[in-house]
Amino acid sequence: MKPVPRPCLALALAPLAAAVLLAGCTRAGGPAAAETLPVAVRTAIAEPSDIRELFQFTGDLESPLSVDLASKAAGRLDKVVLRKGQDATEGAEVRKGQTVAEIAHDELEAQVSLAVAQVRAAEVSLADKDRERRRIEALFSENVATEQARDAAVTAFESAQAALAQAQASLRLAQVSLDEAFLRAPMDGVITRRHLDPGAMVSASTPILTIAQMTPLRLMIAVPARMLPMLTPGKTEVSVRIDGVPGRTFTATLARIFPSVDTATRTAQAEILLDNERTDDGSWLLRPGSYATASMEIAARSSVLTVPASALIRVLDRQILYVVNPDSSTVRAQDIQTGIRDDARIEIVSGLAPGDEYVILGQNKLTDGAPIERVSP
Repeated sequence: MKPVPRPCLALALAPLAAAVLLAGCTRAGGPAAAETLPVAVRTAIAEPSDIRELFQFTGDLESPLSVDLASKAAGRLDKVVLRKGQDATEGAEVRKGQTVAEIAHDELEAQVSLAVAQVRAAEVSLADKDRERRRIEALFSENVATEQARDAAVTAFESAQAALAQAQASLRLAQVSLDEAFLRAPMDGVITRRHLDPGAMVSASTPILTIAQMTPLRLMIAVPARMLPMLTPGKTEVSVRIDGVPGRTFTATLARIFPSVDTATRTAQAEILLDNERTDDGSWLLRPGSYATASMEIAARSSVLTVPASALIRVLDRQILYVVNPDSSTVRAQDIQTGIRDDARIEIVSGLAPGDEYVILGQNKLTDGAPIERVSP
């Protein structure tokens, strides 16, 4: 086989090289070049609105005054009843000073009777010693009785006075012991727990009933120390929702802030008082132990630009909002300065103007200058 001359080989390969070059040019910049597809997004128009910044706290309602009523004396529990024979049980209303239980007091009554008799005997003895003292003093003034006899009569009289005072003190002590056998409510309230039934033996300090004040009730919350300058006891309004009373919001005022801050949590205890009310059947609407959520308004703005907080994207120390460019087909990544925030929306201080169109859904797929396609809600 004869070798092909070099000039002839070059001429044979020229059409192939031209075809390859043409194909490369078509892929690089010709009509078949690939285009960036638009991102489906949902947008909104920036408009002024009002916004309030709220802080929420949770806790349990509790009675500000709850007492475990106990006997100071040991004995047998005789009665746990109110006036007119009403049983002193959970839910019963009591008034301050009302007798709610009795310890068996037969022995105590006998001790009071004994003390009364001793006082009477001491009074009789004192009267006798007084007559004797006056008689001896009269004889002494006539130089009939000796000074020693007079001194003895005076001493006997003073001893009788002391004996009477001692008997009277013993009577008061016996009366106090008898009175303590009758347990009385220390305040108006409701019996929340009955610990013992009649017939039980009790010792000193054994709880018999628990009585709680029902109005007002309090909600204790832990407030971060940084927020304390924003709150004013007696002025800061609080909205409270109770799990046991759905669909209703109660309005109250911050009652007080405790003076110290917990070093572990950096929070201070604050107290909210809620006025309780009666239902149609006479029971209390709010109950101690109910779960509650309190909301406090810290700041408010009127006629400011706000956007959904979810529309913002945080990149390191930047907050970005994608704003539609004037061509209406692409977006730009706009740096935003924000202000106060409520549950779902946030105030825009700078970086957005009224009437601007911005992305509220699909922003996580965008880049600066990306084309968009709007979709309906």
